[in-house]
Amino acid sequence: MDWQQIEENWKAVKQKIAEKWDKLTDGDLDAINGRRDRLEARISKRYGFAADHVHKEVDDWLRWQTTKSQLNTRAKRTHGGHTSLLKAKRSGKQSHQNVWL
Repeated sequence: MDWQQIEENWKAVKQKIAEKWDKLTDGDLDAINGRRDRLEARISKRYGFAADHVHKEVDDWLRWQTTKSQLNTRAKRTHGGHTSLLKAKRSGKQSHQNVWL
């Protein structure tokens, strides 16, 4: 995920931002409106961190979002076809096929 994607999906992403930096107010999030420079300035103001520290924190958070997104995509591709087998297993039906739990 890059910052352009953050800006384009701000309404969805701002909840994740609020969870990570819970001192940010709704007003802060509205004012940030997807802009990284504004996010960093507000984090620095609310937490009292130096600008270079905040920049690194945002970089780390962004990298983690990218990693989680990639893992979710892989998991969907890997496990997507096993739903019916899991349902059969839960219902008590015997199956000789491999079932991933």
